Amino acid sequence: MKRVNIIAPLCAALLLSGCSIPGIELPGYSDTKEEGAAKDSSEDSSKDESEEDTKKETKKTDESNEDSSKEDESSSDAVAEDETSEEEIKEADSEDMEHKILGVYGSGAPSYKSVGRSNYKYSYDKQAELCEKSQNSIMVVADLEDDYPELAKTLKDNADNMLENFDSEFEDMYDMAKSHYESDPDYFEEYYEVEHQEITRSDSMVLSILETEDLYGGGAHGYYAVYGYNYYVSSGEEISLGDVLNVSEDELDKLLKEKLFDQVEDGEGTFFDLDESLSHYKYDPDEKKSIESGAEDYELEYNWYMAIDGIHIVFNQYDIADYASGSFEVVFDYDEEIVNENLGFDTSRTYCYKEEIPFYESENEAYEDENYIIYNSQKSSFVLVYGDGSAEFDDYYGEETGAYNVYHFVMDDGREYIHLSTAFGNDYYDTYVFDVTDGGCEKVDIFGYTGVWIDVDTEYSGPKVFSNADNFIIVDTSSALGTFTYYNYYSIGDDGMPQADPKTCVIVKASTEDIVLAKSVKMEKLDDSLEPTGDMITVQSGTGFTIVSTDGVSFVDLLSSDGQYLRLYIDNIGYEGTVDGVSIQDIFPGLEYVG
Repeated sequence: MKRVNIIAPLCAALLLSGCSIPGIELPGYSDTKEEGAAKDSSEDSSKDESEEDTKKETKKTDESNEDSSKEDESSSDAVAEDETSEEEIKEADSEDMEHKILGVYGSGAPSYKSVGRSNYKYSYDKQAELCEKSQNSIMVVADLEDDYPELAKTLKDNADNMLENFDSEFEDMYDMAKSHYESDPDYFEEYYEVEHQEITRSDSMVLSILETEDLYGGGAHGYYAVYGYNYYVSSGEEISLGDVLNVSEDELDKLLKEKLFDQVEDGEGTFFDLDESLSHYKYDPDEKKSIESGAEDYELEYNWYMAIDGIHIVFNQYDIADYASGSFEVVFDYDEEIVNENLGFDTSRTYCYKEEIPFYESENEAYEDENYIIYNSQKSSFVLVYGDGSAEFDDYYGEETGAYNVYHFVMDDGREYIHLSTAFGNDYYDTYVFDVTDGGCEKVDIFGYTGVWIDVDTEYSGPKVFSNADNFIIVDTSSALGTFTYYNYYSIGDDGMPQADPKTCVIVKASTEDIVLAKSVKMEKLDDSLEPTGDMITVQSGTGFTIVSTDGVSFVDLLSSDGQYLRLYIDNIGYEGTVDGVSIQDIFPGLEYVG
């Protein structure tokens, strides 16, 4: 869908609540008529909560120690790693809308990354944080752009638009916040705009992205909204809701009205004229009849996305009801008759989904939860309770129980595994694997990795995003030949653990540019596709190498200065690794190790 300018609804919210700021105009705002806001004017003023009750809880970060240079923080600072700081959807009114992201990842999907920007500024007297803005965009990883050229271009265009406009939009926000603070510092609240994209469905056919927006620009309250973007992986074209549902718009509106009325006690009193509101939504709206055109019979595109449980159609604040009533969401299951079965999610193939499992300090806190995790800080252990089974790891090193993600893998042969990833140390993560096949719960093993970014030498650098259940990226740092960062594509092995394919390895960055052999050593010859030939040869000292790939466990593949692909087997891979009992640092002097 094409996202409408979010500034107009916010402006309406401020004006209708009687909390506009004289002399301050928000960038991008127009005099465009918002039908919902107009209908809301008489109701919202009585329902608006006070400014004190709706103030954003401002982040405090040792403000007294901040240097003035922070006012000029570069907006090229990218958003935090997606895996450990997942942006949970914030509720505009938690009592009216319970909304959570449901991610589902199938077979044959491309791999994606998250490219972002963030910036913030303080007041001249450093007494207040004036404004903060962060934004990200989903992209295809660079090494797959040739495999998915149309989709890669579509997502790159979206990212370019974000990157090109971020700085100017931030400066406009800063100017407004600065003016507001200087005119009324006692009642100033930080301006903020947080836009976060998250994949909600990813497979060989569909990429569905949910963008959440949370912003405040003065007044009694902020504004919150979500927008869905849905693409065909093969062509990069946006999917029309008319391709997914096999009913007319009139029939769909009747079903929507029915489901919406089921969500509230007083449908007539909650919604605007719902028949009239829904009549403006079209599968393929006429651009000449946009709201901006001023046409009375204006047309809007449905706002929707796909997740594991079906097709979600979303109505944000002011779309069909006033601000106080919040947002509304209607879900159609994939197996409902109105859903095109060709665009349903294929659960016969290996797939994965994010699972929300709560962390507790004791079993007493679990109450009636069927699945939960008990963390014992004294024993440094945790127990996964899943259905009727449970399993314990007694070597848990995660620093924060709040920084974790749970992925549930369902294999095409019926096996099921839970991967629980937790933060540990500096950009390091441990993943604990459990076998939950047939309702059981047994611990399998642990694997670790680093959270470094990929495509680091471009403006599109960012963390990888989990998107494929059986061909996913794990980024790691090795100390096999100096320090180098790499990623492989992995699948789930027979035991539920990630299994690397070294032929897919991508070297992200190496700390040692010139790797030269000082002692003769045996290596195995590889063919041009990096398959071992079984032919062990002695490589003479003085030969130079470039790192090509690694399995991260026992070997490093190298391209020699004379054009040969060779595999070096290393014992105890790492800083103190050896080859046939000889220190790796004696064989390759001058290796640089960092971190």
